[in-house]
Amino acid sequence: MKKIVFILVVLILSSCSNMKKIVRTNHSNLPTSIGPYSHSIAYNDLIFVSGQIGIDPKTNVLKEDIQAQTIQIFENLKVILKDNHSDLNHVTKTTIFITDMNQFQVVNEIYGSYFKEGFPARSTIQIAALPKNASVEIECIAVQNNHAR
Repeated sequence: MKKIVFILVVLILSSCSNMKKIVRTNHSNLPTSIGPYSHSIAYNDLIFVSGQIGIDPKTNVLKEDIQAQTIQIFENLKVILKDNHSDLNHVTKTTIFITDMNQFQVVNEIYGSYFKEGFPARSTIQIAALPKNASVEIECIAVQNNHAR
């Protein structure tokens, strides 16, 4: 009986080490959240980054056009990933939400400048509207860079 209890305790403790972790970011380098969500959640070596819109962290104001918004999104993603011991090279999946598919080429060119080779898997979805009337939102999943720790 003691052996069974010991095994159960070990299993419970080992499962606790796999719990999700909310990563606190340096808010001076990121825009203020506009809702009840975390910028990112880490689970083991996986990092789930909430959708980002092109808000300037210094002013907390949305950038004016889709090009500036997309660039700002990637700069914000870089900060979030760095806080999670990762970077854009470790992104495995992105989802792009865009309000006007006619603007896709602009987003795609900027996207390609941030990801060189070994592109992440990606989905792009046209939607009716985004928070703050943003033109584009990008979320991603990444893995931690174990060499950056």
